Amino acid sequence: MVLFDGECGFCSASMRHWMMAGAGSLDFFPSQSGMGDPYGLPPDKPMGSLHLVEEDGSVRKGAEAVFRMMSLCGSLLGRLAWYLYQHVPPFRITSEWGYRRVAERRASISRMMCRLPQESGK
Repeated sequence: MVLFDGECGFCSASMRHWMMAGAGSLDFFPSQSGMGDPYGLPPDKPMGSLHLVEEDGSVRKGAEAVFRMMSLCGSLLGRLAWYLYQHVPPFRITSEWGYRRVAERRASISRMMCRLPQESGK
């Protein structure tokens, strides 16, 4: 299960991509849904990063969660990144640093993103 900030345009757009790419291999929920509550991730507390809850109940977050999610969705690049994250410490350290920089700026990134108009139901 992947938990993301459903109020963040950048996060939501990114997860829409992985929902389609993963073709049902993972369940995606906004953190505000309450689905993370059993794992210590209440809906009213900001998560600060993407979280992935594995089948055994373990929780990954940040770049680790992203690369594991990409791998589980069947992405070749994701499988490579997941391998590097697990086995190459400089890659892991740099990835987490980069993830934190993007996470700190996601509100600005969301404002810069092109927003598509909502369907009016016509």
